[in-house]
Amino acid sequence: MTQAIGKALRRIIEDPPLITGRGRFVYDIDFRGALYAVFIRSQYAHAKIKSVRCPSNSLCYTAQNLPNIVGFAKDEAIYQGQPLAVVLAEDEYKARDLAEQVEVEYEPLSAVISVEEALRDVNKAKSDLESNIVMQDEIEVGDIRETFQKAYKVVEGELVNQRVIPSAMEPRGAVAYFDGRRLTVWSSTQTPFDLKKGLSALLGNYGVYDIRVIQPFVGGAFGSKIINYPEEFIVAYLSVITGKPIKWFNTRSEDMQTTNHGRDMRFKFKAAFDSEGRLLGIEGTLIMDLGAPIPEINGDSFGMATTAARLLIGRYKVNALKVKVLGIATNKTFIGAYRGAGRPEATYFIERILNLGARELGIDQFEIRERNIMDDVNFYKLPTGIVYDSGKYREMLRIAKPYYHELLRRRNELRSKGKLAGVGIAIVSEIASFGPFSTAKVKVLPNGRIQVVTGTTPHGQGDATAFAQIASEIFEVDPSQVDVLWGDTDLIAEGDLTAGSRSVTVGGSAVFEASRRLKEKLLRIVSERMSVKPEEVIYENGKFIHKQSGKSVTLAEASSISTHMGVLPEEEYSYVMNLYTSPYGLHMALIEVDRETGFVKILDYKAFDDVGIVVNPLLAEGQVHGGALQGISQALYEETVYTPEGALITSNFSDYVIPTAVESIKVEWKSLALAKSDTPIGSKGIGELPTIASTPTILHAVEDAVNKNIYTMPIKPEIILKLLD
Repeated sequence: MTQAIGKALRRIIEDPPLITGRGRFVYDIDFRGALYAVFIRSQYAHAKIKSVRCPSNSLCYTAQNLPNIVGFAKDEAIYQGQPLAVVLAEDEYKARDLAEQVEVEYEPLSAVISVEEALRDVNKAKSDLESNIVMQDEIEVGDIRETFQKAYKVVEGELVNQRVIPSAMEPRGAVAYFDGRRLTVWSSTQTPFDLKKGLSALLGNYGVYDIRVIQPFVGGAFGSKIINYPEEFIVAYLSVITGKPIKWFNTRSEDMQTTNHGRDMRFKFKAAFDSEGRLLGIEGTLIMDLGAPIPEINGDSFGMATTAARLLIGRYKVNALKVKVLGIATNKTFIGAYRGAGRPEATYFIERILNLGARELGIDQFEIRERNIMDDVNFYKLPTGIVYDSGKYREMLRIAKPYYHELLRRRNELRSKGKLAGVGIAIVSEIASFGPFSTAKVKVLPNGRIQVVTGTTPHGQGDATAFAQIASEIFEVDPSQVDVLWGDTDLIAEGDLTAGSRSVTVGGSAVFEASRRLKEKLLRIVSERMSVKPEEVIYENGKFIHKQSGKSVTLAEASSISTHMGVLPEEEYSYVMNLYTSPYGLHMALIEVDRETGFVKILDYKAFDDVGIVVNPLLAEGQVHGGALQGISQALYEETVYTPEGALITSNFSDYVIPTAVESIKVEWKSLALAKSDTPIGSKGIGELPTIASTPTILHAVEDAVNKNIYTMPIKPEIILKLLD
């Protein structure tokens, strides 16, 4: 029997077209006679739009002659870069020249940029707002007053998890082609099926009912391409009304201004500890800067803040919690999902609180976690309503502890030589692999190859290789005999998205079940052709074999037999995810701070993760390497900066710092596999976990090195030098 699940297999499906230059991205899609779209965007963060004057005899469209589309400015612009008009021309250069001729008359309004200013409510982020506090929630469990009365030590402060820009390698773009009957849209999106539904709702009003959305190769997303953006709808609409193919692609600066930003939460807290360092309770206010007030977007974004509040307990025994959650509107780019979406912020807050408590009480950071960690859990419901499916946290700590002490030994050795060295750790608060479902269709082709069509939408993670491994294990063939297709609404009736570390766990479970059911269906068909009972036929290594006679039928033959008997040799399955999973881990790092420059050098990084069954260790480790660097980047480098008037200063990679290969680090990763999910595969998801863990891990290491409390990020060299006086 071929065992493919658990095998470290290279990306046999995705990589060949990419490394040979044959992978097609949105910008590679061209049509003869296509028109290029360029959007005119608001120069102001907040302004009334008095008028928009288009050049004469031009293909120029404003809100006055376009459908009402969420996020497109009509009378009032509420963030810099918001689209308010669009022009079409024969090529990109002519379109950009034409866009410069569009005259927009503004009436500038006071821009609300800082959270403090928003809370004062003197100016509003949108004229019709009653308050800049557009959403509120409160989480309260236990008796918080009694808890603080019993406290030995109360630690308080304000922690800022700063705004970051997802910065996918490929900016957003789309191409639309309407042939008079059918509309086809290619988009750099994570959600082609949602985009199709949105386009159907819009364009059905114009008699367009046949719509196909294709997600070609996508150069990264990290959550920033989940929502449907106004440009996608407008490009499709313009193709319908002009009868021409329409192409649009953001510049880098446009993308950084208008693609959703991430994080931007702050937590003003008080935490009660007993004399042994046990965390008794937390009270505070969690404020999320939602950015531009667009209710259709803000609602989902605010859900990340309420998730963060409900996950503040982390993996610890905390019996009292009272958190007020505020969603604040400002005139900045709207916040949306970004790798982790609420869980990184929750982990950052609870892990920082524990470390600040440890420093205040003089307790080792590993030891304080040992004293507070939960016991093993099995579908344990937190007082806040979050459920952890399974976890063996004490065993994780036991495994990791010797490695921690080795890092301490190395730190002390460096310190004895006069170096500023520090060690940091963090435990992840994560829930992943959300529902409601994922779909898959599995076929046996006439040549005997297995074809998997997935309703999930990979965009660089290597999921297709993992799906091939799952199907190959069921059919007992080599993974090279499996083809995987995705990202096309014509291929499968329904689909979902890649997000929330869900693709392999939920989408892979759909592949698993569809493959298993197809194999059973073909076995019944083959046994009927052999005129024997199904239980007399076994399946081994790609063949159906009659146990008594030894007569065998290959997969190719079974496919032909099935077709001739009027039964399609395929099976479609929708796997319903009733809950979600709770992967967890502990990360640790050894760093050195340069006394003269304040520069942080990461000397060692170790990750101990329990994500259940790992389908492909090579893919999983790749997620850890990339994800850890992404979280480290928030800790040390990334910072979104606006002027007081709301102009984005960090609008390109000259000003917005992200790590390069030079800053990349080596990660030692250990898959613990102590607890698994109850899905058919047993996996939990790993895509977000390393990003969640690495940010507080690095901050704790710097804090240990400089021996000062740190409350903001990124920890830039100038901040470190100031802390060092």
